[in-house]
Amino acid sequence: MESQDNARFVDFQASTKYFFDTAGQCFDHCIKNFEQKDLTAVEKNCVNTCFTKQMVVYGNLCQNLNQDQK
Repeated sequence: MESQDNARFVDFQASTKYFFDTAGQCFDHCIKNFEQKDLTAVEKNCVNTCFTKQMVVYGNLCQNLNQDQK
């Protein structure tokens, strides 16, 4: 049971790292104007599109890995 808990923790760590890395990549790609406090509509759309696309890809990857392990 302990090894299963360790595996889940490692999975959680990997997912969390991917989440934050993706957020950083989307920020770097989309945010261009640092003179305004608020994001522009273009920046908001870019971040939402970028992050959503990456999460869909990650979800599909995880789903495929889970199917391969069965």
